[in-house]
Amino acid sequence: MEEQLPMRRWFFVITGVVLWYVLGTAWASVSKVSILVQLEDPSQNVLTMEYTLQGIDSDTLTIAIPTWTPGWYQTMPYSEGIRDLQAENERGEPLTVQSVNHYSWRVDTGGAQTVRLRYHVLARDEGMGFFGVAMGPHYAYINGAAAFVYEMDSKRAPHEVRFRLPVGWQVATAMDFAAQTEQRPFGDVRDTFVAPNYDELIDNPIQMGRFEVREFRARNVPMRVVFASETGNILCNMERVTTDFQRIASAGIDLFGSAPFKRYLFIIHLSGRGFGGGLEHLNSTVLNVPDRRDLNINGLAAHEYFHAWNVKRIRPRVLGPFDYTQSVRTRALWWCEGVTDYYATVLLVRSGLIGDRAFWQEMEREILTLENNPARERIALEEASWNVWEGNGMGYGGLSYYNKGKVVGFLLDVTIRGLTGNRKSLDDVMRFLMERYAYPKPGFEEDGILQAINRVVAQDLSALYRRMVASTEPLPYDEVLKYIGFRLERQSTTTTYFGVTSTIDAAGRVIVQAVDSQSPAFLMGLRAGDIVEEIDEQPADVRIEDVVSRKKLGDPIKITVWRSGRVVVMEGKIGGERRYSIRLVPTDTADESVLRVREGLLRGTTRVSAQAR
Repeated sequence: MEEQLPMRRWFFVITGVVLWYVLGTAWASVSKVSILVQLEDPSQNVLTMEYTLQGIDSDTLTIAIPTWTPGWYQTMPYSEGIRDLQAENERGEPLTVQSVNHYSWRVDTGGAQTVRLRYHVLARDEGMGFFGVAMGPHYAYINGAAAFVYEMDSKRAPHEVRFRLPVGWQVATAMDFAAQTEQRPFGDVRDTFVAPNYDELIDNPIQMGRFEVREFRARNVPMRVVFASETGNILCNMERVTTDFQRIASAGIDLFGSAPFKRYLFIIHLSGRGFGGGLEHLNSTVLNVPDRRDLNINGLAAHEYFHAWNVKRIRPRVLGPFDYTQSVRTRALWWCEGVTDYYATVLLVRSGLIGDRAFWQEMEREILTLENNPARERIALEEASWNVWEGNGMGYGGLSYYNKGKVVGFLLDVTIRGLTGNRKSLDDVMRFLMERYAYPKPGFEEDGILQAINRVVAQDLSALYRRMVASTEPLPYDEVLKYIGFRLERQSTTTTYFGVTSTIDAAGRVIVQAVDSQSPAFLMGLRAGDIVEEIDEQPADVRIEDVVSRKKLGDPIKITVWRSGRVVVMEGKIGGERRYSIRLVPTDTADESVLRVREGLLRGTTRVSAQAR
């Protein structure tokens, strides 16, 4: 039984939530926003957006489009897709619109209490869409951050959306709608959809067009799977995909005890073009994958679905409400993404979609990837999280917080179970965070994860936690794995390593694309952008890597490049890199308590939950 907060402390918590909400809504310039999304001819690749802003109490409105989208921590050029922004008052008289910067515009209201905006959105996303707006002969897709503008002082105002689309087209979104009932949990093209604020408006992606639909209930929560094909033909087994998703969805609800949403929507884009992967949203996800008869995207779906709890409800304070004008930084993205990826595998094994052996093999693969990545010795998890905006959206400096975060999540789960005799687990940490910080409550501070772990375990794990996430020290595999009766068996070999990536451009020039920090290539002076003229005094007509592959450890190499208008000659040697093979090996001394922890990890059980049954 969880410890209850004293009554006085509960009062302050509740008061804090109320103040947070009031401060978020105070001084709004607009009281209500109504939007009409129009698409007349998909071949034009343009959406027309008509806004009605009501209850205006300001002489000036600042209209903006986000510079990034939640879930992808990279700056996005959404403003380049916004064209012909115009404004008028309730009498149809034009109002002055001035550009403020690359993402916002100022509208002089002239005292009008109602202002209408009209603008166009170019469909610029490749394939069926992912980060932005996409369009084809029989489909269109909106990621809200790319299409819906907002009044900068009125993000907390309620928004409603209607659609005017080609005949025969439908709409799929997880947004609430006016006519929803128990028998009709999802709206369609006839409906007016509603969102309590701008954040929720744009965190509900919208699929339009002709598509296949499958529906099911998971623990009595209505769910829908939309299959949208770029070609119009669907190869995958929709029934099998839907059945697998139902098992994943049920396992997630079982872990937390309830669902944080009224409905959930899986949008599957069957396309070989565009970004491949998934993007989480508040009550839905979009999955971009190539269509195939044996399609299996259970791992991807489980990851994005688990985000409905971890990231969309449990989140750092800066991840909702959002500041869309600049990059927002947190050291906790390893938890948001990496630990979510750990739980994706947990959901698969607990739902029976993979077996125990597959679970351990997945942990082996993740540890192998991490241990063979030299970036782990330079970059800490928290650093990779904080600097992701300068990275590739998956981490920083070569370290993926998906990969190391998943390994750390696994080790934390084992540690908590081991220290508590399998009475507590990382599941309990998740449930505690959900209870304490779930949206719409304010998110956790930067030390919130450690505090939650310490609260659940009832002891201070600061030293172990900091070693795992804030340092580049080796992870304590054997120290932790003993709790589940495993040890890490390593075998190492040394291979040649130079640390450069090059390519041959259309003109036949060898161009240096990337150089690993502190690698032999870096230390001899190579830099990204160098144009290679000679390698070992021979004209450069192959990639540097091709030459390196024929050399041995310690062999000399001489490279001449053209850089900034001058010739630079560099000499160095081929270095070495230690590569590991990894195996999780059962120990011979596993007793009943160890086996109980191992079983609890796979089944989601603790001594407390087992006794309750």
